[in-house]
Amino acid sequence: EELVIFVVATYGEGEPTDTARDFYEWFLSEEDLELPSLQYTVFGLGDSQYKHFNQCSKDTHRRLQRVGARLLCAVGAGDADKTLEEDFERWKATVLPALAALHGFEYSQNQSFAIDRQATLEFSTSATPSTPFTPYPTKVLVPLTARSDLIAVDERSTLHMEFSIEGTRLEYESGDHLGIYPCNPDNVVDEYLSFLVVDSSAPFKLVSLTTHENLLPNECTLRQALQWYLDLTGSPKKEILKAFTLYTTDPSEQHHFRAALASTEEGRERYKSLSRHLLTTHAWLRKFGSTRVPMDVFVELMPRLQCRYYSIASDPLHQPNSIHVCVAVLPHGLCTPFLSALDIGSKVPVWVRRSNFHLPANPTLPVVLVGPGTGIAPFVGFLWRRIAQKALGQPLGECHLYFGCRRREEDFLYSSLLLECQASGVLTELHLAFSREQEGGKVYVQHLMPQQGEKIWQVLTRNNGSFYICGDAKHMARDVEAALLQIVQTHGLHTTQGAEAFIATLEGEERLLKDVWSSHT
Repeated sequence: EELVIFVVATYGEGEPTDTARDFYEWFLSEEDLELPSLQYTVFGLGDSQYKHFNQCSKDTHRRLQRVGARLLCAVGAGDADKTLEEDFERWKATVLPALAALHGFEYSQNQSFAIDRQATLEFSTSATPSTPFTPYPTKVLVPLTARSDLIAVDERSTLHMEFSIEGTRLEYESGDHLGIYPCNPDNVVDEYLSFLVVDSSAPFKLVSLTTHENLLPNECTLRQALQWYLDLTGSPKKEILKAFTLYTTDPSEQHHFRAALASTEEGRERYKSLSRHLLTTHAWLRKFGSTRVPMDVFVELMPRLQCRYYSIASDPLHQPNSIHVCVAVLPHGLCTPFLSALDIGSKVPVWVRRSNFHLPANPTLPVVLVGPGTGIAPFVGFLWRRIAQKALGQPLGECHLYFGCRRREEDFLYSSLLLECQASGVLTELHLAFSREQEGGKVYVQHLMPQQGEKIWQVLTRNNGSFYICGDAKHMARDVEAALLQIVQTHGLHTTQGAEAFIATLEGEERLLKDVWSSHT
């Protein structure tokens, strides 16, 4: 190839996505790679709440420079925590003129509202639509078998939920993630249906015009597609809204609709103003009410509904036939209200995403676990594993757990289990930070760590131990890492540079492991 545009996503702590991992690892390690005739540009998809923001796109750019490729135009960095779509538009505004110049074309900035169709609907004569996700062997419908509320206050809810995996192919370890596919509520589906031109109620496939494959998980009705496969509650996408303006029949409405989507400074300001209260695609369709979108266009263009990931709070050594999760219910979210409304016995599409966030294979090695709030979830799984190992007569290394919440009587999650593990020796030490129970300022887990700095240092150096962090990426994880860095400096007599190198070594040896998430996931 003479020209390649790389769009590279970074997942978690600077890792490539599962679909890109093989290429990414090969590309960074291939010794004989030389690309002096290649021109390229890169756009990164990341989240600045994470420490290694857009790491994979940065690595890709550096690697391309090393192998002699030539940069076509500036590298772009999309930030999902702020203005990802605007970041992409700004980058695209530099790419298109560069591409035109490269190929000798004249670049025009005229707005286009045309649709480049890539798929079509093929209706079936079958009267019985499929069950959601049935062709996917890794996605399994599992029943909810138990649910309990872990928080004793009316305005907040955190649920412990158990799903049976008996008789399925699902396998897991504590520290893995359960991916759960939510369902859009009936009232939301009905709202969208009122703005669609519906051709048929028969089941259909969304067939690619190039590969002729079904682009949906299975054959389904329009209502099923809207319930299970299309993201109806997420933030609107400007490019999709632009396409929908083609079906706004009132000329004045169409003019104002398009003006708000124009790639001009005035258009961006209008869009920003309207976006403050038009939070979904449906809100935009309601604002410009003469818009009626054909169902085939809507199904093709709308983003796909993504699964939500939850740290698993069980272990197969103790719970071989079930998977447990800990869920903080967000009233204005999609997945957690869906889960909180489930009846016992209701089935949910799930799959297991593997991680490296596991206890050491040798149970005698010591560990330090830091997980406030729902960050306790994977460590509950770790404790169940240690309980099972202890019952089997296996010797256990030290386990130091740091947990934090607001008040002991309000949101001390899994308190009975943690206290029982402390009493039985499954937990060596339990350090608790109740942030709202003392005067003179809040106390969080990172404030407790320096008090045990010498022990933490000994665990990491003399005993080849591991340090785990789970919870909020933006604040807690960074504060905990800063506290750990200070402990390494204080007790290891390191300079800041030396302490950072020590932390990097722990990460490289997979002895500093993080399961962290951004606030908008």
